[in-house]
Amino acid sequence: MEKHHSYTVPCGLLLVALGLLIRYHIGRRRFNRRGIGGLQQFPTYGRFIFTVIAERIIHFIGTIALLAGLFLLAITGFNHLKF
Repeated sequence: MEKHHSYTVPCGLLLVALGLLIRYHIGRRRFNRRGIGGLQQFPTYGRFIFTVIAERIIHFIGTIALLAGLFLLAITGFNHLKF
């Protein structure tokens, strides 16, 4: 008898965890950069541009990973339903 290994659940959970971790880390960095007035503070304009663009790209990747993980988990859940 052959055993069928499905890696969709562990991959889905890993992608969800990775997406949440990325989004948490970016949010934490943004929070820690805030000053007394509530605005983000940067030492130079160049650092501001680089940081904002890099964080947007990484945040987008984290969101895609989160959605892909949820999609994998949803597909796995639908496959286990008995109709």
